Amino acid sequence: MQEQEPAAERETGIWKKIWHFFYVSVLSVIISGIVRALAIYIFVTPNDFAPGGVNGIAVLLQEGTGWNSGIFLIMLNVPLFFVAFFLIGKYGAVISTLSMLLTSGLLIVFDYIPGMEYICYQPEDNHILAAIAGGVLLGVALAVTLKSCGTSGGTTVLASLVNKKFRNLSVSGMTAVFDAIVVFASFFVYNQGMGFTEKLEPVLLALISLFVTSKVCDVILQGFKAAYRFEIITNHPEEISAEIMQKLHHGVTEVNATGMYSHEGRAMLVCIIRKRQIGEVQRILRKFPDTFASFSPASEVYGKFLK
Repeated sequence: MQEQEPAAERETGIWKKIWHFFYVSVLSVIISGIVRALAIYIFVTPNDFAPGGVNGIAVLLQEGTGWNSGIFLIMLNVPLFFVAFFLIGKYGAVISTLSMLLTSGLLIVFDYIPGMEYICYQPEDNHILAAIAGGVLLGVALAVTLKSCGTSGGTTVLASLVNKKFRNLSVSGMTAVFDAIVVFASFFVYNQGMGFTEKLEPVLLALISLFVTSKVCDVILQGFKAAYRFEIITNHPEEISAEIMQKLHHGVTEVNATGMYSHEGRAMLVCIIRKRQIGEVQRILRKFPDTFASFSPASEVYGKFLK
């Protein structure tokens, strides 16, 4: 007969779940919503480029109609919510949609706050810094959303819908296609009546912003935990392990290996190191010419390595 969990432990578990929900869900909605709204209001809209995705569609519609992009974000995300609810999952749909709705509300409210127009970054000629800064903030917002619920909503939902019908088309590939359509649509929206160079500038700014957004998101999700995994096949496991542990202060694991050509037993050393320590490992290995080694990036490293 299974023992029942004590009431005190059960109550503690409930509070932990409540705290986890607040910390991961509510806080992520607030942070991502605010950061995304500031990126669009301060850097994107004043500099006439669309960052891709649903945000980019809303910005393009604002340019074409004069209505606030927050209104279009609400109009676009409400129907997408119901699609995401069944395709992606209840939790992901709710969190990503709430984040977008907070962004929408803030964009509308900003227009009614006196002096907000003075914080908009709008240089006269060089808009590249605006695209970079906007991309950084949008990357932060995207990373926070992905970290909390595993989906960014928006065009990812549309891509999932296409994937449901056409299984051979990947979600990531279709998301990139939708983003590209939004970016290149800006060629026909901005700088009408001007030359080819002027009309191409919003497209290039959008591409810069998308690139920065992707890189910043990757750094936040993986970069802080990124490391490199070395696999070393050698006849000198003790000597190499001792130097790595002494100089780099990382543990080494030995695995017995057999060469299929010679059928001779050798040792394979496995160790995880930081990026800046690659050169030091290579210097150690040069002392043993008969040693074979390879290394590859390893993300999401846990345990004592982080300390």
